Amino acid sequence: MSDGPPPTVSRLRMASVGLSLAALVFFVAGLLLSWSRLDVLLVSALLGLVALALALRDPGPAAARPRRVAAVVLSALAMVAPAATVAVVLVADAVGTSASYTVTVVSPDPVDVIIRKDAEKDRGRWDSGDSVRFTSRATVVGVNARSSTPTTVISCEIRRDGRVVASQERAGSVDCSVR
Repeated sequence: MSDGPPPTVSRLRMASVGLSLAALVFFVAGLLLSWSRLDVLLVSALLGLVALALALRDPGPAAARPRRVAAVVLSALAMVAPAATVAVVLVADAVGTSASYTVTVVSPDPVDVIIRKDAEKDRGRWDSGDSVRFTSRATVVGVNARSSTPTTVISCEIRRDGRVVASQERAGSVDCSVR
């Protein structure tokens, strides 16, 4: 048997904790499901702000469940998580390593070339022996060269920081990439 009175439940604090948890679940789900990042960050931060306001506004007894500290910490976490994620992404991009690439395509005939740098694509028509040099932080770099004559032999080569990292030679079309 318990000697003290049963703990009371504060509705405002429960609402605050519920909103905080909803903000964190929405944030994680939005990142995992590739929803609009701006929407995910703003909605999560806004829900965290409302949860914080509810936690601080609660006039209930200090012993009420959930505790005021727990409600405030959860609501602060719901607001800080999106901001921390943005900061980590910005720092990782600024600190990330870049490499110098040289892409060369050799063919007796002009070829249509597509250079991929992650999701970015550059298209052009190249003459034999043309090459391009660029610096990129891309994790995937590739080249696809295609000739209008299916028997034309095409060679491609990708160099990263001076070393050959991918090469291929085929008739008609060639595709080489590096990760």
